[in-house]
Amino acid sequence: MTGEKKTRAVNGNKLIQYEWMKEEVNEFYEAIYLENIEEIRDEAIGLIRTFQQFQDSKRVVSLWKKVRKDVLYVFPTRKIFIEAFVKWHKKKIQKNQALGVTPEELIDISKIKWK
Repeated sequence: MTGEKKTRAVNGNKLIQYEWMKEEVNEFYEAIYLENIEEIRDEAIGLIRTFQQFQDSKRVVSLWKKVRKDVLYVFPTRKIFIEAFVKWHKKKIQKNQALGVTPEELIDISKIKWK
């Protein structure tokens, strides 16, 4: 997705928000197909973040509900989630993105529960 489109999504364009979410879903399932667990978890964190960012879009929420179980499945423990988040967030910070996003926010929005 281009920088211009991302800006439009962040500025409230619901159609592009949905397009962005679809792109994230596709990247997540592509990582699963390639059987790369690090990439799967990275894409899963990105998918949760995109859902968090655009949770006011009904289409984004609808898509999230369809993939939620698959996304949460890749984080069997809190420790694994936090490790994946730290790696993901480090890359985002280097690009001046996801500033201030915390693992707790993503855990809360995704409703991950561990035993």
